[in-house]
Amino acid sequence: MSALPLTTYRRVAISAWDCLSPAGDARASWRAVTTGVRAIGREPGIGWCGRIPAALGGEDLITAAMRAVEHPWRSIAELPGPTACSISTSKGDMHALADACAGEPRRLMAAFAGGLSLRVAGRLGVVDGIPCPVAAACSTGLYAVLAAADLIERGACARGIAGAADRSLTPLILAGFAALGVTCADLAPVAFPGCNDDATGFALAEGAGFVALADDGPWRLVAGVRSADAGHETHFVDPRTLSTCLEALWSACPDPDLIVTHGTGTRIGDAYERRGLDDGPWARAPRLHCKPSIGHCLGASGAVELAIALSGDARRIWKLSLGFGGHLAAIAIIR
Repeated sequence: MSALPLTTYRRVAISAWDCLSPAGDARASWRAVTTGVRAIGREPGIGWCGRIPAALGGEDLITAAMRAVEHPWRSIAELPGPTACSISTSKGDMHALADACAGEPRRLMAAFAGGLSLRVAGRLGVVDGIPCPVAAACSTGLYAVLAAADLIERGACARGIAGAADRSLTPLILAGFAALGVTCADLAPVAFPGCNDDATGFALAEGAGFVALADDGPWRLVAGVRSADAGHETHFVDPRTLSTCLEALWSACPDPDLIVTHGTGTRIGDAYERRGLDDGPWARAPRLHCKPSIGHCLGASGAVELAIALSGDARRIWKLSLGFGGHLAAIAIIR
């Protein structure tokens, strides 16, 4: 197996960030995750799940995205030059799709995955945007950050707004994930339990997370890895996919003081991820598992959890995402 594609960056910084999760914004989410507070709740017929309260911006997908993107955008709004707009969603607006299927055809266009970037950019008043949204299952958020970073690194843009939003707790999505056997139902979700037989699965959740990219800021984007493992439609098969990714990150950013795991709580997924994380010099790095507190924000999870980690005290961070369909993404950042 050849080395995974590692992209290094010299011209890209993260100037600001924020997220919206069931716990609130990035700082509130950081407090919930690090203190073990569960911002998710149990609903009859569903079990554990995490909805964004309407008062915080959870009434629809674009409102959630706007609440999370406003602060990052303000940090770069006055910078000159084109803007990389990687405002992504892995599945589109599933509530809009449900409305269209129920007899509201005008809602159909909002359902497509690529449309969110244009809608949010329009509301922000971006007039020189270069759309570069992506869809990569649960790794969409990190793929989005790297897509915008690529344009800045090449000099095509001076700034970027990147991340993802997901608000898809519709009956179709809830039933689909339950049928796959990966949700926790009425079991309180746990990531990486001591015994793999105690795996719980995850709580589906809503969320949005974004970062502003420029040539200056408190965080420097050091490197990113994007790859795939096509061995199975819902989980990774080849352990070398992750181990080679981790080796690549170590070569670019050794000795991280925090690794933000994917940590879904599924039996196969956690076993695969734990095997890679335990086998290498990075094994001694502290790990942060977000999903037991805020749920699995699906396509937005990578960006949401990145924003959460940026709000903490670590100075050298790795963030991993292992999405359905074998979509792997990982980034390394330094304060």
